[in-house]
Order: sequence, then structure tokens, then C-alpha cells
Amino acid sequence: MVAMGIKRTLNSPFIFPENRLKLAWLIRRKGFSVRMHGYEYLVAYEGRFLCLILLQPMEGIILIKEFKWIEDSHKHLNRIIESIRSIDNVSEIVFY
Repeated sequence: MVAMGIKRTLNSPFIFPENRLKLAWLIRRKGFSVRMHGYEYLVAYEGRFLCLILLQPMEGIILIKEFKWIEDSHKHLNRIIESIRSIDNVSEIVFY
């Protein structure tokens, strides 16, 4: 149980830069284009933006904004989530 006013932190592997670079590599390996800056990833597929991923490793949260410009974008997004989970299976994934 977490006391009021005390923030719970998780040991997300995304705290370390090498794991953030590995995620970009895994996503690219699946055929997506990735622009990474720190804890942010802009992901495209076939020339169209698919999603924005914001890692918050100190809070144990991964925010994903899905752009609906690609048919069956959710199927492509599931492939990206597989890559995320292969590195961090603890953090909560939140769609916004």
C-alpha cells in the first residue's frame, strides 16, 4: 500500500538509455520508421504517422497516442506493444 503523498516508483528498464535505443531498434526491425528523442518516439508506417509513444519510467507509465490515419492501425500498434513488453512488462500502458 502506498501512503498518501508518497509517489510509488517502479524499476522500469527504460530508465537506462540502452533500453530506449533497443526499443527504437526493435520497432524499426518490424518495418516501422522511428524518430526517437529522449523518452519520446514518433512512429510511422508506410509514410504515415501511426503513434506517439511517451515513456515515463520513473512513474511506471507508457503513454501511447494512436493516430487513426492507417487502416488497421490497432494491428500495427499491437506489434509495437509486443516490442515494448519484451523490454518492460511491468509499466502500465495508457492510451490517450
